[in-house]
Amino acid sequence: MKFVDSKLFGRIHSPESIEELLTLVKQHTPERRNVYFWRGQSNIQWAIHSSAYRRLKRTMSEVTEWQMQHYEKHLLEHATHQGYRYDNSRNLTDLELLAKLQHHGAATRLIDFSRSIMVGLWFACSSEPEQAGLLFGFHSHFVGGGENRGGVTDYVEVFKEIENGNNPIVWHPPVVSKRIASQNAQFLYSQVVENSIGSLALSDSLDPYISINISPSFKKLALKELSETFDIHHLTLFPDIDGFGYASSFRFDEYQNERW
Repeated sequence: MKFVDSKLFGRIHSPESIEELLTLVKQHTPERRNVYFWRGQSNIQWAIHSSAYRRLKRTMSEVTEWQMQHYEKHLLEHATHQGYRYDNSRNLTDLELLAKLQHHGAATRLIDFSRSIMVGLWFACSSEPEQAGLLFGFHSHFVGGGENRGGVTDYVEVFKEIENGNNPIVWHPPVVSKRIASQNAQFLYSQVVENSIGSLALSDSLDPYISINISPSFKKLALKELSETFDIHHLTLFPDIDGFGYASSFRFDEYQNERW
């Protein structure tokens, strides 16, 4: 298997097929269960940052935890005032509202991951076709929280939970939108830190994550196989009117969303 040198992630594997990718993941830490949370980014030069961090960096030279909390509390207050907290005959919790806002384009500290490696691969391939992408897998041994657990949902309590943590917290959101279900969504969040690969808190333990280069040639091959074999494409990952409208826009050929 090929290796490439990357600025942020060092010397990493660069598979050229889905078969090579799955073999690589199985061999990463064979003594542990093979459960990761996957994030795909279409440019390997991008660090692992939340969208809120990137938004705040537009006007700030340094983003602190205090600034992040101030921003998100204001976002929650504004969204509540606009009536977006009430959904399906009930009021959403703070984390549920942040998740809903995130999936409609708002910037929050929640970082999108998926329980499915194939969904992560699609996001790594879905844009920037001439650039190498990143498939990033964070091992489940190095996170707080758990699968199918509600977790802390009040914003003040969320802050207390992450205040002294060296690991990110994983949160499995309830299905407050079709996108969350179709993308096997899992969110990771932590206090704001500065490390070599981004602003997400990372364990100093051995091999908490795996970084994989997705070459432009593999992007093209993977998108074809993901659509034809796994039925993973824009319409299935964004099964709402916004996703339908985007997939029916000038960005796509007339029959590109049809598999046969």
